[in-house]
Amino acid sequence: MMAFSISLYLVALSLQLVAVIYLANLFIRSKTYRLASGFLMLSLALIAISRVAHLLNEYRESRVDYLELWFAMPISLFVMLGVIEYKKILFDLENKNFALDKAAKFDSLTSALSRSETFSRVEVEIKKSFRNKHNIAFLMADIDHFKRINDQYGHPMGDQVLIGLVRTCQEELREVDIFGRVGGEEFLIVLPESNLRQAEEVAERLRLAVSGKPCASHNGHPVSITISLGISVFDPSVEKDLPPAALLKKYYELCDQAMYRAKGSGRNKVCF
Repeated sequence: MMAFSISLYLVALSLQLVAVIYLANLFIRSKTYRLASGFLMLSLALIAISRVAHLLNEYRESRVDYLELWFAMPISLFVMLGVIEYKKILFDLENKNFALDKAAKFDSLTSALSRSETFSRVEVEIKKSFRNKHNIAFLMADIDHFKRINDQYGHPMGDQVLIGLVRTCQEELREVDIFGRVGGEEFLIVLPESNLRQAEEVAERLRLAVSGKPCASHNGHPVSITISLGISVFDPSVEKDLPPAALLKKYYELCDQAMYRAKGSGRNKVCF
């Protein structure tokens, strides 16, 4: 009887040690909930140590608490099952958090940066420009006659055009450039460490790339578009008094005004 009870107790300890190892693995792999996994791991490890000490003490005193021995097995089993379920919940939460974070940062249709993420990154670039003293170019791009596409082909085709436009533009931009959807068919492009001449070259390259190949197809027929672009350039040596948020607003509005001038002068153009 005593040997059987001790064997059960040792199995219970083994289950608890497995749970500790399980939590140690979660502690290493988890990012968001690492602290919770670490505290649980330490608490179970300490409980396991106290149980070993309790068993050795009873062995030395030649007395056995059968109630303790018998209850250790179901307790450890339930702990192990709880840790397994905790792992499922933890990774489910982390996957959902990742999806929410991605949804907040990227436009769900085109995969361009979202409006809020675009503005957030631009403010960071403005702060950096004050340190490195390099200009930042702001480009506003808008699809010409986009309403006609929706009216002629329907909104699903309009969505495909937007997706195709983003893909074309991203192929022409650097990894450090910021490209975000800030309106229905409006996109803000921010070029760090770029002057007016460089911005003009990029804008012209984008304009030609978009007009040079179809963004989508309808019943086997290519659907082509053009874009109008406006440029404004932020110079940190000139703008010293306004905070980053105000500077973002100012140069966003300036490149937006330039883009509307491009539309007013015939579309498929670049204006400053």
